[in-house]
Amino acid sequence: MFFLLRREGVNTEEDMEMRNSMFTNKSRVSLVALAAALGLAIAWQAPVAGPFSFAANAQESGGQGTGKGNQGGQGQGSKGAQTGQSQGQGQGGPGEDSDGKGPQAGAPSSSGGGKPTWSQEGIPEVELGRLNVARSPEHVLDQAYEEALASISPEMVSFYNLSLDQAIEELSLNWDNVSFIDSPLQNLGLLQATLEGSTPLSSLGVSNDADTLAAIFLGAASDKTVPITTDTVIAVTQILGVPVTGAAAASLAADAEAVRIAILAGHG
Repeated sequence: MFFLLRREGVNTEEDMEMRNSMFTNKSRVSLVALAAALGLAIAWQAPVAGPFSFAANAQESGGQGTGKGNQGGQGQGSKGAQTGQSQGQGQGGPGEDSDGKGPQAGAPSSSGGGKPTWSQEGIPEVELGRLNVARSPEHVLDQAYEEALASISPEMVSFYNLSLDQAIEELSLNWDNVSFIDSPLQNLGLLQATLEGSTPLSSLGVSNDADTLAAIFLGAASDKTVPITTDTVIAVTQILGVPVTGAAAASLAADAEAVRIAILAGHG
């Protein structure tokens, strides 16, 4: 097990600009294979042009927290420099089957203003479904992140190195032979690290670009039947403390939605 140090504290403009530079504009994603799997023609408009922009809605309060179902136990390296900070004390995040409704489960580490990140104003009211676990305490997300890294197999490395078009084709037409992380908590932990500028899977042999990986992580974390919209991206990334807004949010939403639809088609 290896450890990856995670930055803590206030999201500075320099941090946000670093995250912005990670991503490039994406070309149109082909859903021909997906349309074949669904048995209907899917008309999908290309994502809005423009690089990912993480700085627009950064909170003054500072650093904010948070394949397939047959995968076995999952365990991984350290996402945060939080060794020894258990914070457990009987609190846990929402279950992975949470419907995204009702009171919040657990209490994540709060922002500098004393409020947990998911209680801050400006988060769109949108159905999150499984993505609601983004509200889990930071130590829960860290543990899920570690479990994800420990679970990566050679087959998963191959999948995460595919282009977005290829990943969509595999998910929609070759579902039974695809290995990837299905857990929403683990995918959100990987998404959070990616948006913070880390390359969590690089030491395991994954060299794919950050925007493709972010789309796969978000699409896999979501419910199969709950559409991913721009507001979904704005809400989830703000809860995680790495806000994505504007054209960047629309671009990530379009790519992640294509992944979600492919999973729905492949899963049946």
